[in-house]
Amino acid sequence: MSAADPRLDHAIARTRKRVKAMRGFYITLSLYCIIIPSLWLINYLTMGVNTLWWAHWPTLGWGLSLVIMAPTVFGKSFFGNEWEERKVEELMARENLRIVSSEKQLVQAQMRMLQAQIEPHFLFNTLANVQSLINRSPERANLMLDNFIAYLRQSLSASRSQQGSVKQELDLLKNYLELIHIRMGERLQFSVDADDAILAAPLPPMLLQPLVENAIKHGLEPKVEGGRVSIRALAEPNLMRFEITDNGLGFGSAANSGDDGVGLSNLRERLNVLYDHQATLAISDADLGTKVVITIPNASSPAS
Repeated sequence: MSAADPRLDHAIARTRKRVKAMRGFYITLSLYCIIIPSLWLINYLTMGVNTLWWAHWPTLGWGLSLVIMAPTVFGKSFFGNEWEERKVEELMARENLRIVSSEKQLVQAQMRMLQAQIEPHFLFNTLANVQSLINRSPERANLMLDNFIAYLRQSLSASRSQQGSVKQELDLLKNYLELIHIRMGERLQFSVDADDAILAAPLPPMLLQPLVENAIKHGLEPKVEGGRVSIRALAEPNLMRFEITDNGLGFGSAANSGDDGVGLSNLRERLNVLYDHQATLAISDADLGTKVVITIPNASSPAS
């Protein structure tokens, strides 16, 4: 180790030297506290009260040497460059903590703002579809309206909370996909599956919703025959794994158009801030489509 890093050897030697100096000071101070009172006691017992007090000479001399010795031992620790560097590091750590906390609050505020917004095109398209179905298919119109009301209710509820659950997020996705299914008909097939163990686990509201919207918008709707989107929530040791898979046109079609749908870089930033860089987001091709995998720490896990 010493051959690999001379600076480490130097730091260890310097630390050992300081520890020896501190130990010597404490031993000297301990002896002072024991011997000096003993000398005063001997002086009193042998010479009496009215005689010359010789014990004050070793008291003053030894005490003065301790006073001189103390700055040489502790001066660098409290008032030297090392003390200054330690204080700078401490202040920098506090400032970094404040900045991270501010960034997290900013991201949470942005999330709440995004949660409170419903995509105008989706809103108008849904209402237009309901209107067009009223005369020719009242049952489908009623079904679409029921799903739309449920979706709006859950969306507004999510927009007012900073923390939801896996079950709430999946229920929101089901209502969203039911709406799209009525519009796309047999061109859209979907499935939503989850392990029961994580249904009650906390999850930021509408974290998965943009990814599903992206799969529909860029993967399945532009495809003539449509396709299938699958959503899975899996429990792993101390982790939750979310998989969103579609067999649409693929991620390349969105990337080539300069539109990633949800702003994947923003989503990664949100995950990093919310989970302190412990969450991951991965995108890959799957069955001529796209597979997005998110893993995040399971806050409800006993081991976490």
